[in-house]
Amino acid sequence: MSIKVSGFSSAALDYKIINFDNQQSPTAAIQENVTGTSGRWYSAEVDNKSGSAVYLRMYDGSAPTLGTTAGHWVFYVPATTRTTFEVPGGAPFTTGLNIWTTRNAAAKDTTAPNTNGCIVTVITS
Repeated sequence: MSIKVSGFSSAALDYKIINFDNQQSPTAAIQENVTGTSGRWYSAEVDNKSGSAVYLRMYDGSAPTLGTTAGHWVFYVPATTRTTFEVPGGAPFTTGLNIWTTRNAAAKDTTAPNTNGCIVTVITS
């Protein structure tokens, strides 16, 4: 599991690309405050390489707790599927963007994705 954050600028806006590689030893651990500030998220791509569905969970807030905190945004991705979720105007997060993936639909699930896991890429401002 690893997380990388890269920034880039255009003449109009600054962006960040968050890459959460949850393939080797998949975990349900929450990646906390991945941007380090408030902003908007514009797209989230999940490349689910596992043999079971995964749920991408994103939460706007501080100090989320696995098994206690439910995501504000939850997206279902079928097994062995790559899916992109887009919000053209961006969805605001005011405190901090936290992301994690789980295997089951329950709001407070703590089950890690199956073997091979997934890669999550989120574009934010």
